[in-house]
Amino acid sequence: MSAYVIGDINVTDPETYAKYAAAVPATSGPFGCRYLVRGPGKCENAEGDWRPERLVLAEYKDVETIKSWYYSPEYKELTKLRQSASTGSLVFAEGVDPHAQAREGGALGYFIGDIEVTDPDTYAKYAAGVPETVALYGGTYLVRGAQGEVAEGSWTPKRLVVLEFESLERVKAWYNSPEYADLKKLRQSASKGNLIFADGA
Repeated sequence: MSAYVIGDINVTDPETYAKYAAAVPATSGPFGCRYLVRGPGKCENAEGDWRPERLVLAEYKDVETIKSWYYSPEYKELTKLRQSASTGSLVFAEGVDPHAQAREGGALGYFIGDIEVTDPDTYAKYAAGVPETVALYGGTYLVRGAQGEVAEGSWTPKRLVVLEFESLERVKAWYNSPEYADLKKLRQSASKGNLIFADGA
């Protein structure tokens, strides 16, 4: 099963952080990492107050592989460099099967949500209806309903959702579509949270 690292990073020392950013792919690459979103200015708020300065969404084979990378001697050294030059949160999340569903190439678009369900019965109706609308616009679920494991920082997501579309424009077309409009109202009546659009790496 695929798994993801989601990072919300606020850079405090750009020069030092640039050294970290340049070096990290050499540590994550051997573990099969694929960066889906990486860098500043990639996100646009859809709902709530989450406005990441620098978002990272990285895909790995499974959570065990993420942890092997994260706790590797090579990355532990870089962790110190990153922490000296930034603040933020890192969360590990289980993906949905199959790992191979993620698209290759192109400027992909993502919809990332951290949802707190306030009315489980109503939310269940939303959850049952939404996949059909996602598929209609060519989207796929990468993460659905995962709580996530906090590796660093204070972010403790309740229910993580990550959707992948062929482009950012397609994400927004789905989000603003007539097919999703009633379901969106249903979700908003049964939950609260933060949702963002993110431009692919």
